[in-house]
Amino acid sequence: MKRGVVGVLVLSMFVSACSGGTTDTAAPEVPATTETTATTAVPTTTQPPATTATPTTVAPTTTAAPTTTTLEIPGDPGNYLDCENFPSAAHAQDWFDWYYPYYGDVAGLDRNGDGIACDPGDDRDHTAGIKNGVVAGCGWFDSQQQAQEWLEANHDFGEGVDFNDDGIACSVLDNCCSWGTPMWPPGKSFSCPVSGEGSAPTTATQYTLRWWAAADFCNGALPTAYPLPTGQPVDLEMLTAPEESDEELCRIPQLPGSRTGGYHSTAFPVAFDNLLPDQNVRLATIPIDWDDHEGNPANLPVKHKQVQILIDFYETASQGSLTFTPTFANRWYRLPESVSDYPQQQISDFNPKLAQHGIDAADSDIDFSQIDMVVFIFPVASPIIAGVPPSPMEHASIQHFSAYSPGDERMVFSDEGWVRNYIGGGMYFEHPLRPVWSYYIHEAAHMWDIPDWYIHEANAIFGSQQVPEVDFDWDGGPLNVWGVMSAQDGPSRTFVAWTRWLFGWLDDDQVDCYTIEQVQQHGSFDTELVALDIYEPGTKAIIIRTGDYSGLLIESRRPVFPDDYIAIWETVGRDPYGLIVYEIDATKGDGDGTLSLVTPDGHDFKDLLRSGGTDRYHLKTIDALFNVGNTATVQGIEIELLFTGDRDIVRISK
Repeated sequence: MKRGVVGVLVLSMFVSACSGGTTDTAAPEVPATTETTATTAVPTTTQPPATTATPTTVAPTTTAAPTTTTLEIPGDPGNYLDCENFPSAAHAQDWFDWYYPYYGDVAGLDRNGDGIACDPGDDRDHTAGIKNGVVAGCGWFDSQQQAQEWLEANHDFGEGVDFNDDGIACSVLDNCCSWGTPMWPPGKSFSCPVSGEGSAPTTATQYTLRWWAAADFCNGALPTAYPLPTGQPVDLEMLTAPEESDEELCRIPQLPGSRTGGYHSTAFPVAFDNLLPDQNVRLATIPIDWDDHEGNPANLPVKHKQVQILIDFYETASQGSLTFTPTFANRWYRLPESVSDYPQQQISDFNPKLAQHGIDAADSDIDFSQIDMVVFIFPVASPIIAGVPPSPMEHASIQHFSAYSPGDERMVFSDEGWVRNYIGGGMYFEHPLRPVWSYYIHEAAHMWDIPDWYIHEANAIFGSQQVPEVDFDWDGGPLNVWGVMSAQDGPSRTFVAWTRWLFGWLDDDQVDCYTIEQVQQHGSFDTELVALDIYEPGTKAIIIRTGDYSGLLIESRRPVFPDDYIAIWETVGRDPYGLIVYEIDATKGDGDGTLSLVTPDGHDFKDLLRSGGTDRYHLKTIDALFNVGNTATVQGIEIELLFTGDRDIVRISK
């Protein structure tokens, strides 16, 4: 018999790793007595939530201190942070040499930038107030005042202590945005403030301001609100559009037999044989830990916020079609073996042993017949081994979301039967620019048969290690970093319009549908577009059917949550708003490059840098954003962005 759940709380309210539904021969992508706390989310309307309540947890009165684990892998950091936590300078140097090319100096080992870890020149006492050209971190300083003195002398290198760029070093918001848990002051535990009450927005600017007011900077969102364009065009004579075709024509069919492994719909019809796009989803979190790597109960509220962001986004993007009833666990569930006993070959994998032991640990508390989705939560810096060569730093995720044959080793079971859907994000997603909520959004979409838009062969199975036979000219595939289903850790973390169309979350009156013959016969015309994440009436997508299994799609973007980090395009000279255009080839299956960007004339690639240009973010990023005046011609059709304001105005010509 299950223990009853208690404590009802009413809440007002992105590594590519997705082969959870592969066939038997395909590789996957990348106990104490307690109670759980049930929380019921109020279904959202088509507007984003006005307030966001923090999921609460009930912590035990006494908790053993987390244990630091040193793994028997050369150069592995375990829970190390800062020089004093390494057993020797040689060990610190090994770690620094191995991980610096991929993660930078996240442990604060080379403060003077000479390439030698933990030498006398890296002593924190020599950093305050000295202009040294080194990217510092809050953990280097003994006080906020010392960090502030250093920042004022090193503004060009201060992103590590002033993540939110407000001129104040190591503030609460900076700490919360730091990699992992707050680094200064030592031992302090807190959650970032959340506010933002108000009525539903009526303009794009109000929408952004309210999301900004409600922003929780622990979630990886851009910590500054980018000013959105406003206003209406002056003296622009709009050219009349042809009569639209029936929207059914723009539900482009997928070529029969093109489904990769028999699953995931790249076009219509979508096989909703798991979760439905208009149901209430019963979600449960299961925090799991180990004797040699314990979870801190104080971290559960922040961990649960990441899950709440998943819920909020899905309820908002679905325009009210989808709702969630979450149950947030108030304790960590102890697994029976050491953390080192749960390795996985790929950075993102099924890991059925880990999942099964997690289900077993929580089975007495949860009636899994009443749960549709499980989210496993790991302690900070959990050293789960993954990737080639094996490393906990590479561990991205575990997930499963497809039907298999009886006896398949990847299936996991509760007392009530098969647990079909589970996800869990690892250490890779503990970086502020890789928030785990974006991974949750991506993986959960597969539970609705939504495919990957990246090319599976470009997936980082080996983690940050590149191998010659997996060499692509672009990052991930032809849709590149322009949506969460093509790059979970890219600057764009929203669903593209084609994904929303597959979900059924765009109404017919939000899509303008034409055939290529209509465009050719009619000539030039203009259409207004509302940005995908601005929830106001209007057209969200223009789809031009170009063939039996093909089409062209035009959509509008703005740097608002969860697409806020496209503001980074300003660093390479682009206005971070406008159009993107892509072709649809429904002869291609999941992970085969169904969606291909159309770049404006004269655009190719840009190397995006983050944090003042000191760290690489995404290299060879497709420069796809149409600013005002940009044009492109595809299949004899010219597309031009005429105006950007509260709406985008696009001209389509033959």
